[in-house]
Amino acid sequence: MRKIYTSIDIGTDEIKAITVEEYNDKINVLATAETPTKGVKKGLIVDANLITNSIKKAIKILESKLGTKVEQIIAVVPSNNIDINITMGEVSVNTENNIIDGETIFNCLQKSLKGHVEKDMEVVSIMPIEYKINNEKKVKNPLGLVGEKLSSKQVVVSVPKKNVYSVVGILENLGIEVVDIVISSIADYYAIKNSEYDKEIIALANIGKEKSVISIFNKGILIKEKIISQGGNSIDEAISFNFKTDDKQSKEIKEKYGVANRKYSDSDENYEITNRLDQKITINQYVLSEIIEFKLLEVLKNIKNEINNLTNREISYIMVTGAIDSMLGFNALIEDAYGRQGQILTINIIGIRDSKYSTSYGAIKYFIEKLNLREKEYTMMTEEKVEEMLKARKRMGTGSVLGKIFGRIFE
Repeated sequence: MRKIYTSIDIGTDEIKAITVEEYNDKINVLATAETPTKGVKKGLIVDANLITNSIKKAIKILESKLGTKVEQIIAVVPSNNIDINITMGEVSVNTENNIIDGETIFNCLQKSLKGHVEKDMEVVSIMPIEYKINNEKKVKNPLGLVGEKLSSKQVVVSVPKKNVYSVVGILENLGIEVVDIVISSIADYYAIKNSEYDKEIIALANIGKEKSVISIFNKGILIKEKIISQGGNSIDEAISFNFKTDDKQSKEIKEKYGVANRKYSDSDENYEITNRLDQKITINQYVLSEIIEFKLLEVLKNIKNEINNLTNREISYIMVTGAIDSMLGFNALIEDAYGRQGQILTINIIGIRDSKYSTSYGAIKYFIEKLNLREKEYTMMTEEKVEEMLKARKRMGTGSVLGKIFGRIFE
């Protein structure tokens, strides 16, 4: 069975969707799509009609690249007003020869939810800390081991139901079944998760358009999260204030000419524009970089303060992601602000080297790990739909990028 998965990340600025295939324990990107977002404010849907149209566009782009319809999806939901609790669960092992299987583990985790989730909250993640077999032997993964009883200690993450239903309802109205949900901080961690990071305390900061999500992971487990109302738009506002540009101009100046660190700017580079006051002005790149650097350092400083407020434990890494991290000189600015701890969250996967796909990519990796824990084989596309994609590859021609990927994976 070919294992194909699709996820969608509905941000305030952009929608990112991705379809991948898991093949020989590797993830191959089949298609990506991104479209501007309308109808979202600080990560929350405020206009269902506008966001529905934006989602339609993103899905249409993805389907045109795949050559088949997207009918199932993993959705990233807002984590505003998150609740994080530690719970315990215990079940008897009722399998042949008392071998602990995926279903036993699932039942144990589900039992831990009883009495720990408020009526207006929806569980988005259960992250096991440890298991015990017969109340004695502690293990990280009990799958395949033998015992009469299995108990578990885990972190349960839940968010308001309205956060979930606002996203799920729109996708299902479009005829797309939501098979799993996840929040951005967990997805971001899974995008870079490895055995080294799972031993450390890691801080993640996803800098969005109007907000930044700051999270703390202890040995791969989410323990704290905070959202601050500050993001990349603070740069736009500073540009607008200094040069009297409108919103569209400010964003364009930032994306086309912006440099995060003045060391990387060119003092001889100038750009002429007509601002919102109908004045012809010249913008010097070095001056522009000073404005951007000042605002970014302000954001990074506030993020560091929030990390210190969230935990007094020693942080091994502070990883930053978001669309802003592709700006020239941002990596050097991270080092200036955080020293050796600071890093840009980097994804080195063909097809999504841009870290703005970290959340949608990580959502799929998180889903795959849950399937493995439950010993479940699953795909979002039938063999018939795969055949549709193969036919689409032939129509595209073997010279296309997607055609080459499909040829390598499917034939």
